[in-house]
Amino acid sequence: MAHCPDAVTGAQTAISDIDGGVQLTVTAGDPTGVSEIRARIAALLDAQKTQSGNVRHSGNGEGGGLLGRCPVVLKNTTVTAADVNNGSKINVLSKDPQEVDWLRRETRDREEDLEAAGSPAGAGKMAHCPSAILGAVTSLKNTPSGVSVTVVASPVTDELVKSIRERSQHLAEVAGDAGPAVEPPHTGEGGGHGSIGRCPIVVTNTTLKVKDIAGGAQIDVKANVPADVPKLQAESKERAAKFQLPPSASGSTGAAAPH
Repeated sequence: MAHCPDAVTGAQTAISDIDGGVQLTVTAGDPTGVSEIRARIAALLDAQKTQSGNVRHSGNGEGGGLLGRCPVVLKNTTVTAADVNNGSKINVLSKDPQEVDWLRRETRDREEDLEAAGSPAGAGKMAHCPSAILGAVTSLKNTPSGVSVTVVASPVTDELVKSIRERSQHLAEVAGDAGPAVEPPHTGEGGGHGSIGRCPIVVTNTTLKVKDIAGGAQIDVKANVPADVPKLQAESKERAAKFQLPPSASGSTGAAAPH
């Protein structure tokens, strides 16, 4: 959810119906949160410009992954935004009058899913996932024991690099405390850890080794059970894909696929 304004840590979202669609008011209690909400909305508006008109609202996340989980629905809609006190107001209008009711339900369902993603790592909403930092670029490489995840800042700034490394170390600690197979399986549906269940760095039934690299961190994720390696690799790839924005959006390609 790296470019979803509703997923900013500490953000509050109010949803109301308007003629032809739905309105979301997203606010935060601190200037940093307000600035990030507005930056993410700008990224979504840029992303919508690249959407094709032939994808229907099937609920299967076609053509977006990440965008398919954000309460701001981009497919077959017109999105406008304006600043308000402590955040932004977003109007989402359906291009198809027959889909207005669907749009309203889908928006609320996605917001409920986001709010339900509670996590022992903090406030949920990917608050401790390095890939979820605005400006982070994630790449994956399969290894014999699991997957190696590289997260770097783009552009490189001291603040972004520091945040990536701190979050990576935190997830290594979480993985060490997660316990054995009593944890929920790697289903990709956020079935236990909420925000952690959406992060490309899988912490359940894994061991993490973190090291600093130029511009960020490398996280080697090892499956505790060798037979789980293919499942771990597939899960990491699926999660990373959800951070991918269209290449022209905000000048960033987001997460890269494993190679």
